[in-house]
Amino acid sequence: MGKPTKDEAARMDGIKHGPCIACHQRGIASWCPEVHHLLSGSRRIGHMATVGLCSWHHRAVIQWGCTGAEMRDHYGPSLNEGSKPFHAEFGSDAVLLGYQNELLKDLQ
Repeated sequence: MGKPTKDEAARMDGIKHGPCIACHQRGIASWCPEVHHLLSGSRRIGHMATVGLCSWHHRAVIQWGCTGAEMRDHYGPSLNEGSKPFHAEFGSDAVLLGYQNELLKDLQ
C-alpha cells in the first residue's frame, strides 16, 4: 500500500475532520474520528477505502466513566469487539464506504 498519495492524504484528512460514520448513523454528535482501512481478507484494500470511526467504534475505547455495556447500549457495537455485530448494525464495508463518500462530498 505504501505512503498515501496527495489525494489519499486529502481524503484521510477530510475523514479526520468529519464525524464518526457509526455515530452519525445513530444521530449522535461525534468527535474527530480515527481512519479505519477497510479489508479484503486480512489485508488493507488501500488508502481510498477508508472510513472514519470514533475510538469506541474503532477500538472499543470506553470513556466518560461508562461500562462497556453502557457504551454498547448507547453507541452500538464496536468493530473491535466483533465485525459481525458491527456490520449487522451499521452495514457492510461497501455500505460504509458509500456512506463515508457521501459525507465527504457534504464536507466539501
